[in-house]
Amino acid sequence: MDSVTPRSCTDHFWNTDAVDPVDTVAERLMTSGTSTLPAEIWDLVGCLRATDPMARDRAVYRAAVLAALAARYLLGPGVVTASVIGTGLAAQLQTVIFARHVPCVSHVSVFLTDTPTAPAAAPETAPERAMGTVSGTTGRRRDDGGTDLFRPVFDPRVVDELDLAGIVLVGAASPAESAFGANLVVVGPAGSAAGSDSGVRRPGAPIHLAKGALLVNASGRDLPPALADQVGQVFVDDLTLVETAADHGLARPANARLQPQPRYRLVGDLREVVLGRHVGRTDQEQVLLVELLSSAVPARC
Repeated sequence: MDSVTPRSCTDHFWNTDAVDPVDTVAERLMTSGTSTLPAEIWDLVGCLRATDPMARDRAVYRAAVLAALAARYLLGPGVVTASVIGTGLAAQLQTVIFARHVPCVSHVSVFLTDTPTAPAAAPETAPERAMGTVSGTTGRRRDDGGTDLFRPVFDPRVVDELDLAGIVLVGAASPAESAFGANLVVVGPAGSAAGSDSGVRRPGAPIHLAKGALLVNASGRDLPPALADQVGQVFVDDLTLVETAADHGLARPANARLQPQPRYRLVGDLREVVLGRHVGRTDQEQVLLVELLSSAVPARC
């Protein structure tokens, strides 16, 4: 299977012997950090400086690490079924980080915002028909006997790593399908084909979050009201960025701070969660949202 993602953007992350980036960030937040953005934290996990040509890709990596950190501390116990909505690069990095650094992930459903159409299906062999897959893709067998194709943009090493870990990787036809039944949902940046909506504002079936789900907004933009209204408590990655993020298109946390809302309640940031000052959800069915404000502001690492 060919990959359309430049290898130079992802090769940096294939060393499985490297330091655990989620543990590294958590430890620094506990011991000395007051923010998730200082360069000294991200230098430890290989985040490049903003002047580096590949720094934009590292910002995507940073968001993936923060989403995994949120999952470790805010998800309830049990099996994790994840939904990743975003570009091919963001989806690959997020999926790899989840597979390596979030316990008990069993299933990842991906909707790509930068691939407008799926390729035509190749004829199925008998084993592929039994497995519900098509050569060069991974997919999920539908009740009607068809195959939901996963667009062939993932690096083969990502697919192989998930397969070896026993994690099912499938492609979704819409954001709503990807998020259906998932207890961990990440909305990442949109591709050029999707404009600035991250795919979640497109016409179609609305996204319904499962009870007890954790939603992470890494899009750098406000979520649609219908999606934001499903959450109870809201955390951000860094409370010091609330006003700055509002100036760059992610304004709902700042508005909630000025005018507290009954459902969308801003209660703290990831550092306070890591330190145990906030325990997360108050009941197992409550939906939590983590707004990654750093995804909205210019990269500083």
